Amino acid sequence: MTNPQQSPFLESVDRRRPGQSLRGYVARTLPHNSTIVVANRAPHEPKPEGGFTRGAGGVITALLTFAEVAGAEWVACARNAGERELIAEHGASWEAPLLRGTTRLHYATPTPEQYDQYYSVISNPVLWFLQHYLWDLGNQPVINGRIHRAWNKGYVEVNKHMARKVVEVARGLPGRPLVMVHDYQLYLVPALVREQLHGAIIQHFVHIPWPTPQYWKVLPREMRDAILFGLLGCDIVGFQTTLDVRNFLMTCEENAGLTVDERERAVLIDGRVVYARAYPISIDVASTTRLSYSHGVMVEERKLRDWRPQHLIVRIDRTDPSKNIVRGFLAYEKLLAHHPELKGRVQFWAFLQPSRQDVAVYRTYVRKVRQVVARINAQHGAPGWQPVRLELGEGIRKAMAAMRNFDVLLVNSVYDGLNLVAKEGALVNRSDGVIVLSENVGAHEELHQHVLSVNPFDIEATANAMHQAIVMASDDKRRLNAGAREVVRTNDIARWITRQVQDIRDLAAEPGLRAG
Repeated sequence: MTNPQQSPFLESVDRRRPGQSLRGYVARTLPHNSTIVVANRAPHEPKPEGGFTRGAGGVITALLTFAEVAGAEWVACARNAGERELIAEHGASWEAPLLRGTTRLHYATPTPEQYDQYYSVISNPVLWFLQHYLWDLGNQPVINGRIHRAWNKGYVEVNKHMARKVVEVARGLPGRPLVMVHDYQLYLVPALVREQLHGAIIQHFVHIPWPTPQYWKVLPREMRDAILFGLLGCDIVGFQTTLDVRNFLMTCEENAGLTVDERERAVLIDGRVVYARAYPISIDVASTTRLSYSHGVMVEERKLRDWRPQHLIVRIDRTDPSKNIVRGFLAYEKLLAHHPELKGRVQFWAFLQPSRQDVAVYRTYVRKVRQVVARINAQHGAPGWQPVRLELGEGIRKAMAAMRNFDVLLVNSVYDGLNLVAKEGALVNRSDGVIVLSENVGAHEELHQHVLSVNPFDIEATANAMHQAIVMASDDKRRLNAGAREVVRTNDIARWITRQVQDIRDLAAEPGLRAG
């Protein structure tokens, strides 16, 4: 088995001294910086009945860890009526909880109309679809006046609001500001901040795939150039995979005519060097493991045992078209057709979290998911046995119980930035389960030797992989399971943070490379 610490995409190692805390390492490595995390979401969101709940998604979970160990301030966007009401009552800055400590949270406050245009017209229906290659280019997108208005009056304006808030916060902090911007909603922020904070160190981390230069040309030049040159206001642009880095460098070269050094993975612009680096995000191994053994998870596991079939196929996803849920069910239907001996002995448990139901295409996709499940259960079910168990809802304990007990975990996304479910499943599974993983998922770069790889568009191959996972010899299952777990344990959230911190010190802080 390949030593996961020697994987080719990991260019640096964790330089912490044995026993040194992550917080201590960050403080020692970046002693003169005041850090600001910039994200669309706040770390915790107000509940209607009062109090706060942790922001949803793997991105927020990872950023909570980073903000805590870096002692960072947090700049977020006021997204809904609850947050705006709190701001009206308490002001736009206050102490907010992280994991164990707190952060000073600062809100940018665009109008509800600006936020809707930025988030629900541009960020999700346009940028998310573009960066996951989801467009049917013969028909979509149609870049009309509505899209242009939403770009100018929504996306651009909200990015300006966020940049102004970052500058305001940075000017009140000691030391050199280190600005860590996150994800596709905020591509314009780095250049806007650079214009006003000349001594800042700026990094942007892109959590979703970066497509090819040709695919970016779906967008009008004014939009794609603003995105690219917005990111080039950084010192370092971080991505999930080496493929994303290569695509970014090619985009700079082919779409913008910039000088690129492929060996150094760097772009020269206005006398500055901008580095592109792969930092595959990960999970907190200790806290995820503790949760997997918690009382709540054990309760859910006992419930699962009451109905568990001999062979359990699991998927845990948001109902996003990029997750390829419908093709996963079609592949399972092929499995039942090719191997009727499995009928009554296997069940596909899909635990799905409804996503972005304010966007029409997402509502339509949920309907398609329900329809294909109903058809499969009607055509292939039998008294006492239902081929697909579909649950729509949220529940981390139920999801964790599923991941502890799968025989097959299906992650067949069309494209995915990384996919933390694959890593969580690899870490906590206790059934010698096998992961069937799309080759277009970012985590595939780390886990490919320890999973069954599939082309996500090929339902025959996906059906065969699920069957292979079910009938595989026990020793082979254990080998794959142990190998995947070791990769995740080695490349944990601490490594994601320390590699970025090391590069900020070694690359971004070098004199003469940043704007003066």
